Amino acid sequence: MLGRLKTTLILAVAAMVFGPATVAEAQDGGRFRVLVPYFEPLEGARDNFGKDASKELRELMDDLATHRAIPENDIKDAVRDFDMKIEDLNCIRTRQLASQIDAPVAVCASYTETPDENVVVNAQVWNIQASESFDIEEFTVHRDEKEEAAARIFEAFDRYNTQVRAAAICADYAASQQWENALRNCDEALTINPDAVSVLFQRARILYEMETYPEALTELQTVLESDPFHEDALQLAGYIAAVTEQNDLARDYYSQYLELQPGDAAIRMRIAYELAQAGDPVGAMQFIKVGLDVDGENVDLWEQYGGFAFAAALRVQEEQAVGAEDSGSISPAAAEYYREAITAYENVFEARGADTRVGQLRNIISAYIQLGELDQAIATSERVLETHPQEDQLWSVYADALQRVDRLDDAITALDRVREINPEHPSAALRQGNWLIQAGRIPDAVEILSVVAQGSPQQAEQAGRLIFNEAYQNGYQQDNYTYAVEGLSAAKELPNLPESLVSQLNFWHGFSLYQLAVQEQEPQTLPTAEATLPKFQAAQRLLNASGDYPSTVNVNLSQLLENANTYIEIQEAIIERGGMR
Repeated sequence: MLGRLKTTLILAVAAMVFGPATVAEAQDGGRFRVLVPYFEPLEGARDNFGKDASKELRELMDDLATHRAIPENDIKDAVRDFDMKIEDLNCIRTRQLASQIDAPVAVCASYTETPDENVVVNAQVWNIQASESFDIEEFTVHRDEKEEAAARIFEAFDRYNTQVRAAAICADYAASQQWENALRNCDEALTINPDAVSVLFQRARILYEMETYPEALTELQTVLESDPFHEDALQLAGYIAAVTEQNDLARDYYSQYLELQPGDAAIRMRIAYELAQAGDPVGAMQFIKVGLDVDGENVDLWEQYGGFAFAAALRVQEEQAVGAEDSGSISPAAAEYYREAITAYENVFEARGADTRVGQLRNIISAYIQLGELDQAIATSERVLETHPQEDQLWSVYADALQRVDRLDDAITALDRVREINPEHPSAALRQGNWLIQAGRIPDAVEILSVVAQGSPQQAEQAGRLIFNEAYQNGYQQDNYTYAVEGLSAAKELPNLPESLVSQLNFWHGFSLYQLAVQEQEPQTLPTAEATLPKFQAAQRLLNASGDYPSTVNVNLSQLLENANTYIEIQEAIIERGGMR
């Protein structure tokens, strides 16, 4: 997502921020048209100075290679179309007219007269597309010095062009991702016009691309001080604040941005998505909630709200699990978010029915499971499976809920349905086997897991280790050697087991059988000797078939085999002595 946002900004800024220097279509033979109306007399000043000075300026511009002033008669024709006269053009109307006639640049000036026959001139060059001004320092000339006034404005216009060229080069370098060169040219443009908002924003974006986020955010704040309604700056500032985990600041910028587009659900959803991607699903929920307060029937908003609520619940659970002793409990905050997700997705399901996305329906069921409301999870599963009977994901989570309420056979049947729909499902058969193992139904587990093991050595190993783990943890480690022997023996019935696992199973099978025989031989009677001799002999064979595995658990196999051989000799002696009586 970060890469997509960067690419979008590169294209947008290169195409539109800097105005005439980057616009492909120039007017008048490749030169940009400049609107220069009469300079505006203020406070009773005579108008002849303004008319003559503006004429001089237009004539000076005729020699420029890049720009050409619109002729006076053409200006008069243009204003006549709007029921005005050229004398009516103050600075605001000049900019409006320039926009209407596709003039990318306008120069507007006003002046007052002093008692000593001097004229005080204030002038600006306007980039119409960027709605950005280049202010010319106020100057004073004699009222007869029209040429001098025009020359001073023309000189400032040349500096404006230099600034525009530097800004355009900055944009070009930025478009080709040459960030250092782009930054240098933006800085050059800003030395000429420090208040150029478009260049300040471009500089901020370059700093963002260079991942110097604090500097980029500071530059954006400067942009927003000049233009609080700069939508791109608000959006980028919000995003940078979000990715730097300044969630409150991010929400503030995004809120200001949305104030400019309060009813646009698409913009609201995009901003919420950016917040969620940056790790703030709660903030994303807040933005969507405001939209739902305005438009509670918007299914797209409910859909996003459900996703963000579910993500928020998972995030709270993950944070809670770090260092927690009771990882099975659920916090009130997580529970609240799960309920918000359920409500949102239920609204989506009510509106869309069979067209509801499977993942959203699965999340409803999963949320109920997390809340421990298993009857609701089962009821919801059965309801959504009426509209989505061929979705293995739904059958799978349904099976989870059934297993948790000890409806094991129903859970196994649900997973059978998963395997029918998706024979390549990666875990359905393994879960069936695992649940049967946990229930002590080892033969049933072996029957199912044998099919899995036959198809893949990798799954064969997974299946074998499921049975091994149960036999080891609840058999060997609990000194229940009979249970361990039964489980380890069953695990070896699986086909396609890797040699390393067979060696491991042989060792623990043999060792458990040895320990069991040691316990049973203790009375050292003829019956116990006859019962345990085959066990010691089988243990000896299994230990000899354990390969190098015993060395990995720090067992002295030679000593263990010697001990087993001693027990074999003892049992044989007891049997021999008993037969001589």
